[in-house]
Amino acid sequence: MPGTDPQKDNILEKGELITGLIIPQNNFSNHSSYLKVRDRSSYAFALVSVAASLHINNGVIKDARLAMGGVAHKPWRLLEAEHLLKNMPANETTFKKAAEIAMKGAVGHGENNFKLKMAPKTIVQALKQAAGIA
Repeated sequence: MPGTDPQKDNILEKGELITGLIIPQNNFSNHSSYLKVRDRSSYAFALVSVAASLHINNGVIKDARLAMGGVAHKPWRLLEAEHLLKNMPANETTFKKAAEIAMKGAVGHGENNFKLKMAPKTIVQALKQAAGIA
Protein backbone atom coordinates (compact mmCIF):
# COMPACT_ATOMS: atom_id res chain seq x y z
CA MET A 1 0.00 0.00 0.00
CA PRO A 2 1.17 3.56 -0.63
CA GLY A 3 1.76 4.43 3.05
CA THR A 4 3.06 7.99 3.35
CA ASP A 5 3.46 8.42 -0.44
CA PRO A 6 -0.05 7.88 -1.89
CA GLN A 7 0.93 9.74 -5.06
CA LYS A 8 3.54 7.07 -5.85
CA ASP A 9 2.07 3.86 -7.33
CA ASN A 10 5.35 2.06 -8.06
CA ILE A 11 9.08 2.06 -7.38
CA LEU A 12 10.21 3.20 -10.83
CA GLU A 13 12.61 6.12 -10.78
CA LYS A 14 12.56 9.06 -13.19
CA GLY A 15 13.49 7.85 -16.69
CA GLU A 16 12.84 4.17 -15.95
CA LEU A 17 10.33 2.23 -18.03
CA ILE A 18 9.14 -1.36 -18.05
CA THR A 19 9.46 -2.55 -21.64
CA GLY A 20 8.43 -6.17 -21.32
CA LEU A 21 7.86 -9.21 -19.17
CA ILE A 22 9.07 -12.76 -19.62
CA ILE A 23 6.67 -15.39 -18.34
CA PRO A 24 8.07 -18.91 -18.45
CA GLN A 25 5.97 -21.77 -19.77
CA ASN A 26 3.75 -23.02 -16.95
CA ASN A 27 0.61 -25.04 -16.19
CA PHE A 28 -1.59 -21.94 -16.48
CA SER A 29 -0.67 -21.07 -20.08
CA ASN A 30 -3.67 -22.71 -21.72
CA HIS A 31 -6.37 -21.45 -19.35
CA SER A 32 -5.99 -17.75 -18.61
CA SER A 33 -8.27 -14.75 -18.93
CA TYR A 34 -8.33 -11.06 -18.13
CA LEU A 35 -11.69 -9.30 -18.00
CA LYS A 36 -11.91 -5.53 -17.60
CA VAL A 37 -15.27 -3.83 -17.01
CA ARG A 38 -15.22 -0.10 -17.72
CA ASP A 39 -17.54 2.82 -18.43
CA ARG A 40 -16.69 3.16 -22.11
CA SER A 41 -14.96 1.12 -24.80
CA SER A 42 -11.99 3.47 -25.18
CA TYR A 43 -9.14 3.33 -22.67
CA ALA A 44 -10.53 3.84 -19.19
CA PHE A 45 -9.66 2.69 -15.72
CA ALA A 46 -11.41 -0.51 -14.76
CA LEU A 47 -14.49 -0.32 -12.60
CA VAL A 48 -13.72 -3.97 -11.85
CA SER A 49 -11.17 -6.28 -13.46
CA VAL A 50 -10.34 -9.92 -12.89
CA ALA A 51 -7.32 -11.95 -13.96
CA ALA A 52 -7.90 -15.70 -13.80
CA SER A 53 -5.52 -18.55 -14.56
CA LEU A 54 -6.37 -22.19 -14.11
CA HIS A 55 -4.41 -25.42 -14.30
CA ILE A 56 -7.07 -27.87 -15.49
CA ASN A 57 -6.61 -31.61 -15.95
CA ASN A 58 -9.54 -33.76 -17.16
CA GLY A 59 -12.06 -31.08 -16.20
CA VAL A 60 -10.71 -30.70 -12.65
CA ILE A 61 -8.94 -27.56 -11.42
CA LYS A 62 -5.54 -28.59 -10.09
CA ASP A 63 -4.41 -25.05 -9.23
CA ALA A 64 -5.67 -21.49 -9.66
CA ARG A 65 -4.50 -17.89 -9.60
CA LEU A 66 -7.12 -15.17 -9.24
CA ALA A 67 -6.77 -11.42 -8.76
CA MET A 68 -9.17 -8.50 -8.84
CA GLY A 69 -8.46 -4.90 -9.77
CA GLY A 70 -10.43 -1.67 -9.73
CA VAL A 71 -11.62 -2.25 -6.18
CA ALA A 72 -8.64 -0.98 -4.19
CA HIS A 73 -5.37 0.90 -4.60
CA LYS A 74 -3.70 -2.21 -5.97
CA PRO A 75 -4.86 -5.53 -7.46
CA TRP A 76 -5.85 -8.06 -4.81
CA ARG A 77 -5.08 -11.77 -4.93
CA LEU A 78 -8.18 -13.75 -4.04
CA LEU A 79 -6.34 -16.41 -2.05
CA GLU A 80 -9.36 -17.97 -0.34
CA ALA A 81 -11.13 -18.33 -3.68
CA GLU A 82 -7.98 -19.87 -5.21
CA HIS A 83 -7.89 -22.42 -2.41
CA LEU A 84 -11.58 -23.28 -2.89
CA LEU A 85 -11.06 -23.87 -6.62
CA LYS A 86 -8.38 -26.56 -6.14
CA ASN A 87 -9.58 -30.08 -6.96
CA MET A 88 -13.05 -28.82 -7.92
CA PRO A 89 -14.75 -29.30 -11.29
CA ALA A 90 -14.24 -26.45 -13.75
CA ASN A 91 -17.87 -25.37 -14.03
CA GLU A 92 -20.13 -22.40 -13.34
CA THR A 93 -21.33 -23.76 -10.00
CA THR A 94 -17.75 -23.94 -8.71
CA PHE A 95 -16.99 -20.48 -10.09
CA LYS A 96 -20.02 -18.97 -8.32
CA LYS A 97 -18.83 -20.48 -5.02
CA ALA A 98 -15.37 -18.99 -5.59
CA ALA A 99 -16.89 -15.56 -6.27
CA GLU A 100 -18.95 -15.79 -3.10
CA ILE A 101 -15.84 -16.61 -1.06
CA ALA A 102 -13.88 -13.82 -2.76
CA MET A 103 -16.52 -11.24 -1.83
CA LYS A 104 -16.99 -12.40 1.77
CA GLY A 105 -16.60 -9.38 4.01
CA ALA A 106 -16.44 -6.87 1.15
CA VAL A 107 -17.86 -3.48 2.13
CA GLY A 108 -18.85 -0.62 -0.14
CA HIS A 109 -18.34 3.04 0.69
CA GLY A 110 -21.50 4.53 -0.79
CA GLU A 111 -20.29 5.73 -4.18
CA ASN A 112 -18.82 2.33 -5.05
CA ASN A 113 -21.57 0.03 -3.70
CA PHE A 114 -22.43 -1.00 -7.27
CA LYS A 115 -19.12 -2.87 -7.40
CA LEU A 116 -20.41 -5.32 -4.77
CA LYS A 117 -22.83 -6.65 -7.40
CA MET A 118 -20.53 -6.22 -10.39
CA ALA A 119 -17.44 -7.91 -8.91
CA PRO A 120 -18.80 -11.46 -8.35
CA LYS A 121 -20.30 -11.57 -11.83
CA THR A 122 -16.95 -10.45 -13.27
CA ILE A 123 -15.13 -13.17 -11.30
CA VAL A 124 -17.47 -15.87 -12.63
CA GLN A 125 -17.19 -14.64 -16.21
CA ALA A 126 -13.38 -14.44 -16.10
CA LEU A 127 -13.18 -17.97 -14.69
CA LYS A 128 -15.56 -19.26 -17.37
CA GLN A 129 -13.43 -17.63 -20.07
CA ALA A 130 -10.24 -19.09 -18.59
CA ALA A 131 -11.83 -22.54 -18.50
CA GLY A 132 -13.07 -22.18 -22.09
CA ILE A 133 -16.76 -22.47 -21.19
CA ALA A 134 -17.84 -18.84 -21.64
